[in-house]
Amino acid sequence: MLYRDQIGETQNPPPYSFPGVKINSFRLKADLNKLQELCDRVLNVGDLEQRGFEFRPIFPFVDLEILHYPEMLYAYFPVGCSISQNECYVRLFVMKYLDVGGLLVPDGEVAVFCPLLLVSNTWSAFAGRDVLGFPKLYGIFDPFSEADPFTTVSTEVFTAIGVGVTAQTKPVVTIEPAAGKAARIPDKDKKWPWGHIDIDDIHPDHQALVRSVDPTALFFESVTMKQFRDPTLPINACYQAILQSVTFVDAIGEFEPLPAVRIKINDYATLKLAESLGIAPGVWLKPMSQYHLECSFFFGETVPVFENQHSWWEWWP
Repeated sequence: MLYRDQIGETQNPPPYSFPGVKINSFRLKADLNKLQELCDRVLNVGDLEQRGFEFRPIFPFVDLEILHYPEMLYAYFPVGCSISQNECYVRLFVMKYLDVGGLLVPDGEVAVFCPLLLVSNTWSAFAGRDVLGFPKLYGIFDPFSEADPFTTVSTEVFTAIGVGVTAQTKPVVTIEPAAGKAARIPDKDKKWPWGHIDIDDIHPDHQALVRSVDPTALFFESVTMKQFRDPTLPINACYQAILQSVTFVDAIGEFEPLPAVRIKINDYATLKLAESLGIAPGVWLKPMSQYHLECSFFFGETVPVFENQHSWWEWWP
């Protein structure tokens, strides 16, 4: 069916071009079991036999990144127009395991999975959610830069669930100055988004797989779940699919050092990011590594790799 534009249309389709993006990146320890639970809940939807694969996290860490996009260019609609924004997300790396006769076999394909993104531009928030399935929320950012990466990123949440409770704008991520030495930066031969990977810190089951991966700065895949709630039966989704996208890196600079920081992730009744990652909420954390980077990249083709056709009642007890 033909997509019909509505008044004030914001569902802008890819491709998009992002020149001169400034990135502050911080790697944080996470719990591999909690990351697997997150993948099972969000990416491994439906039935394995029909899906034919499952995603598994391969590293016991996540990357928290704060980005400034000076310009975000649309290719199709509105043609030639652009917006700008700040963005904060958490990223983990996942590998696809194929179902081969009931045996799950890794295919060596590593993808990026972002379970939450906060953005300062409403056009980006709406298009990211409705078109691409990225779980974006509108966020408020304190000023930040390479020299001054300290910031607070806030969004609207409910601190409790109950009659008379109203939403409040609360900090989700806080980055403050820290005493002591700054966390290490990756070696110059490492690339974004991979950064430094210490094989010895990885689960033994994944070490051989990681050694076989050839991280490249030229492109990387992203996976996410796109879904829409069924208005006639709110516990159901009227559409649910796993989407895979490709990002091409056009130009990339060198890793640059950042001052020493400490980071805190707060959880609330309606937003439990830290808990989902296996990170203690409300506790100051020291990054494993950190860096500043400037690069330009291009967000291209997005395709569904699985559409969930199951009805909710097939799992109803």
